[in-house]
Amino acid sequence: MKKFLFTLFRFSKVAIITLMLLILSYIYFDPFKVLRSYNDYYDSQVVLNRDYVSTEVFIRNYKIYNYNSFIFGSSRTLAFRPNSWKKYLDSTARPFMFDASSESIYGIYTKIRFLDSLDIKMKNVLIILCRDASFAHTENHNGHLFIKDPKVSNESKIVFQNDFFKAYLNPGFLLNFYSYKITGKYKKSMASYIMEKKINQDKISNKMELFNQEIEIDKDARGYYLNRKDLFYLRGEERVDSVKRIKNQHLKMLQAIKTILVKRKVNYRIVLSPLYEQIKFNEKDLSLLKEIFKNHIYDYSGKNHFTDEMQNYYENSHYRPLVGDSILANIYKK
Repeated sequence: MKKFLFTLFRFSKVAIITLMLLILSYIYFDPFKVLRSYNDYYDSQVVLNRDYVSTEVFIRNYKIYNYNSFIFGSSRTLAFRPNSWKKYLDSTARPFMFDASSESIYGIYTKIRFLDSLDIKMKNVLIILCRDASFAHTENHNGHLFIKDPKVSNESKIVFQNDFFKAYLNPGFLLNFYSYKITGKYKKSMASYIMEKKINQDKISNKMELFNQEIEIDKDARGYYLNRKDLFYLRGEERVDSVKRIKNQHLKMLQAIKTILVKRKVNYRIVLSPLYEQIKFNEKDLSLLKEIFKNHIYDYSGKNHFTDEMQNYYENSHYRPLVGDSILANIYKK
């Protein structure tokens, strides 16, 4: 019995020391950049929570740059560059990219509500909705890459931080993070935790750009798409989404968004993304969106001249800025 208790004590002591080392290393490295404020959030190879980054950059800068024009949506908003958008706005426009990974209507609603609570001037708003993501959630997201910044969600800071610490304790993350820290070499097996190439982020507008992909396409477009031929699957005739995705909770958030936009007399446009899948928005969902937002809806879902061309995409999920530029020219033409 004494031997068992001694072994248990030694095991407990080792466990406590290990946990303390993990906590201290987590605080020291702050791998997800959620414990301290940073001037450059993307001076890191770790995949970050884009919602948190966008929110923190806005909070740090809005009194300096007086943002008054906002782009909301998922990572597909990278196709809509703030500088391109400014061409169609008046000279006083100060754009900010307020996007998040796998953004939902919940995330868009809480951000617009947050801006309204701060009495931020919203002269122009561009909302990008996607058939496969925008109505996937009716509440806060789960997981360290998707949970919303508590300053916007008004939810628990402890739950928020706990998601990141749990992600840090994941054996896969620890192995890949410290392997990269020690060797400085990226391996394909690290893809879920470490970015092969750093993302370019504008520290003022919060714009993201995939320079490396654009350069690769410019140099050898044929080779770029040939190397990714498995991603670009063959598509048949246009399909219409058979699933009605807008639930009652979504409807309330959409109506609340409309109320704020009208109250603040915002010049706004809502774009339905031209996704490679060529699946059109469900007819009932589209009808609801048009009923609420009238002629502010611009539908590019389904089969069209954007989605027909493989060269308009980096892979089968994200379309390129040349598509965003064309859409902006279409929706802002007089």
